[in-house]
Amino acid sequence: MKKIFVLCALLVALFTSVCSAEPVSNYCKLDQSKWLWLSSTDYQGTFFDYTSVEKVPDRNEKKVWVCTYTWVDDALGKGMHYVFVRYGINYDDYTAYMEKGAVQDENLKTIKSYDQLKYNPQPIKQGTVLDRLAKRVEALGNESK
Repeated sequence: MKKIFVLCALLVALFTSVCSAEPVSNYCKLDQSKWLWLSSTDYQGTFFDYTSVEKVPDRNEKKVWVCTYTWVDDALGKGMHYVFVRYGINYDDYTAYMEKGAVQDENLKTIKSYDQLKYNPQPIKQGTVLDRLAKRVEALGNESK
């Protein structure tokens, strides 16, 4: 009986710590009404802006903004950083490329921007975060902008 009580107490303690985890909105400053979750770990989170999805005219391709936030301590500073990348996803050959991007600090002020990244499409591997992004974006943004 004592072992069952200890086991139950341990399970309640573990469950309570999981349920009381800090919500994303307490540390992530993205507008959660338009940024949809893709992936996360204890150290980072990746989201895509479903309102930014646009179809490339006359091509089986879509573009979308993706943001990964993470805690860093590097040459760009210390603290929460947001890395925004505009991806192009080609569904004919199932490849993706980064078109442009920016790094922002915890106050969402731009630290560094990349306006023209080299066009270098890479195959999208099954089961990756990029694969998940491609599948979710495929159904969105069917109108050209």
